[in-house]
Amino acid sequence: MTKFLLGTTMLAGLLIAGAAQAADMPLKAAPRQAPIYNDWTGFYLFGFGGYSWGKINPDDFDLDPFHNPKPKGGVFGFGGGYNWQYGAWVGGVEVDYGFSDEKDNQTIRVCPVVVGVEAVAQCASATLHSKIDALGSARLRAGYLFTPNLLAYGTAGLGWGRSELSLSECVGSRCVTILDAKPNLFGWVAGGGLEWKMPWWNHVRIRGEYLHYDFGSTGYAFQPVLTINAKTRDDVVRGALIWSFN
Repeated sequence: MTKFLLGTTMLAGLLIAGAAQAADMPLKAAPRQAPIYNDWTGFYLFGFGGYSWGKINPDDFDLDPFHNPKPKGGVFGFGGGYNWQYGAWVGGVEVDYGFSDEKDNQTIRVCPVVVGVEAVAQCASATLHSKIDALGSARLRAGYLFTPNLLAYGTAGLGWGRSELSLSECVGSRCVTILDAKPNLFGWVAGGGLEWKMPWWNHVRIRGEYLHYDFGSTGYAFQPVLTINAKTRDDVVRGALIWSFN
């Protein structure tokens, strides 16, 4: 009986000592949880609107007495795309088409040297009209989620559009188009922006972005008189409202 009590006492002492030692050991910090990001994978459609400004610079000569055209104006359109999400990274493809109201009109007035009522009545004016009326693109996108709802991205791809240069002459109220060229434009486009997913409505996102179009040297054919080559570029800032299907 005495041996049993002694053994029990020793066992109890060892248990108490072990528990005390365990209590003195520092506790390990709980493992840090990986951030949880919203799912950005899936198809989406969008409409956009903004402002654009362009340049049309002839390669071989100046348009003196006119300045090189710089059409500018509003732009609006629509598009769609698909995203793939890998953790905090988002990649995708996107296609869009826009209608542009970029215009520039430059007018010079020429009057006869002889001063008189009849001479002044025969004063003529010449106007160089320029415009870019369509812009489209097919681009790749790649971005990073700085928060679960905020994506910063870059984008680049193929760009296309349509422009026009025309020269008209007016004598009194009678105006005639002398030269006119309407080439299609092809080149590249690149830019970037920010996109935000509304936390209270996950199917809706809003976007602000900048795009630069470079169409290289394009032939403006003023049939049957002449053809000039001109470098055509365009810059666009726009906002978009997006509906995602994921």
